[in-house]
Amino acid sequence: MRFVRNGPGPKTPDLKPLKETVPFFNIAKPLTRGNRYVDWSVHYQCKFIILRLRNIYFFIMRKLAVFLFLLLPAFFSLNSSAQVNQSQLGERDTLKMSRDSILRLVRIKDSLLILSRRDSMAMSHLIQNLEYNRDSLFGILNEIRYKRIEDSLNHLNQYYKSRDFNRRSKTTLKEFLPGIDEDSVKASLSDVVGLVYDDTAFSPKPRLLKSSMDRLLEHLNNDSTWFSVINSKDMAVPFAMKNNRTDSAAFFVMNSNNDSAKVYMKSIDKHTVYMWVGDDLKLQHLLKKQGTPDGIPIQWVGPQKYRVARRPVPTQAPKLWTKRAEFLFMINQASFSNWSKGGNSSIALSTDVKASANYAKGNIKWDNFFWFVYGVQKAELLDLRKNQDKIELRSGLSHVAFKNFNYSIGGSFITQSFKGYSYPNDSVPVSKFMAPATLQLNVGMEYRPNPGLKINMSPVSAKFTAVLDTVLIDQTKFGLKEGQRIRPELGAQVLVEHKTVLFKNVNMSNRLILFTNYLYHPEKVDIDWLLTLDLKVNKYITTTIRTNLIYDDDIILPLYEVKDGKKVKIGEGKRVQFMEILAIGFKYILY
Repeated sequence: MRFVRNGPGPKTPDLKPLKETVPFFNIAKPLTRGNRYVDWSVHYQCKFIILRLRNIYFFIMRKLAVFLFLLLPAFFSLNSSAQVNQSQLGERDTLKMSRDSILRLVRIKDSLLILSRRDSMAMSHLIQNLEYNRDSLFGILNEIRYKRIEDSLNHLNQYYKSRDFNRRSKTTLKEFLPGIDEDSVKASLSDVVGLVYDDTAFSPKPRLLKSSMDRLLEHLNNDSTWFSVINSKDMAVPFAMKNNRTDSAAFFVMNSNNDSAKVYMKSIDKHTVYMWVGDDLKLQHLLKKQGTPDGIPIQWVGPQKYRVARRPVPTQAPKLWTKRAEFLFMINQASFSNWSKGGNSSIALSTDVKASANYAKGNIKWDNFFWFVYGVQKAELLDLRKNQDKIELRSGLSHVAFKNFNYSIGGSFITQSFKGYSYPNDSVPVSKFMAPATLQLNVGMEYRPNPGLKINMSPVSAKFTAVLDTVLIDQTKFGLKEGQRIRPELGAQVLVEHKTVLFKNVNMSNRLILFTNYLYHPEKVDIDWLLTLDLKVNKYITTTIRTNLIYDDDIILPLYEVKDGKKVKIGEGKRVQFMEILAIGFKYILY
């Protein structure tokens, strides 16, 4: 009998054959727990005997209940017929007696069944406890088996790792053995390495042992041999013979006449010494030998014997690239404190970076130029403002046509890096990166009479003005129409560059760009003139004066007028743009 749970109610017995539900377990090998041995076969045999006795008890009780149910009515009927007279039979109710007998038998049967069920419940509880103990013991047994298998696998994995490490270490260490001189030491170390790093050897700290063995073999392999060299004046010079030794030692070899020669020694390896005589050879007494003119052989040789063979004169490889980088940090500052005549303190900082990379080979020249300028200004009672911002990239390729004239093709790109404002209004930007940006492509002729002057004439020049962000930037101020981001122009350009030295440490450079549009008012010429004057104080300090004049017929500028000490905007129009900077700065040039 076993219990089956049906829903949330109490357990009800499942009347199945006990032989099917409770098998007989016989464990031949006892289980070891600590130092005690538990014979589980006796335990399960006792359990089987208890279950068998319970089945026999239930069988006898069922048979006894059926027997009593069948015999008791007859017994009561015979007893009543023997004791009751004939006169009384008519007076008693036979049916009532039979009913009472049957009720008594039913009560006896119910009591027997209740007793049997109670015993069955007790026995089932006992069996359940035994099965629970059996499952717990089997779980412990399985856990012990899994632990044993896991320990075996870990041990096997550790063995394989140790074996592979020993094999690699043995191979590495035996590479140092040929460099050891003593055969006995070499053989002993070979045996030690083979024994320590055997496949079955195990070390608790293998890497520490390997590091110690490496140091030992390296010291033995690079061990040096010391000896001393003594000349005739008993001057001793110690010297060491060692592998990979780069230094040398010197000593003097002398004879009885005090003639000396300086000899140098250098160790090639532990078994070889390289020696040579120095150039400072001193001889006090020359060897003299008496001879006759006839003893001197004379041999006449023709002049053809002394001809020198022709050899090509080595020439230096031509320098194709000429590179230059110039870094300039400028500062302009004015400070006033309790100044009776009035004035505002201010400071201006700017960074100027110029880089060029020019290529020249034969009749081909390729010039590249990069220029980055950024400056800020801080005045008293005013916020930090940007006053300079420019990114310019130029590149030109030319080929010699005839004297001082070259065919040329080139281009330029100009924009700014950060947002710009029309102060004092610092809430709405008027420019930013790629708004505006100018890209220009030129094809024409170039005239270079000397290195300081270059005139580029391009009858075909394409100019593209772009304002990529038309949401923040008003593109109409740069010659673009409403809704237009890129404006193409086709025209001609003239570029003039001139550099000269006015005085000592005073350099001047000019760059003039003229552009006219063939398709729209060609008589209106755009002008961009940049003048730079450098006054050199020393190698790193310089004073710079820079002016820039720009006129572009397409650019609309705001017009201001001073009223009551304030700038008031009165309109917009086309004007000449002019910028002037005077500053002292730190200059560094890289070639």
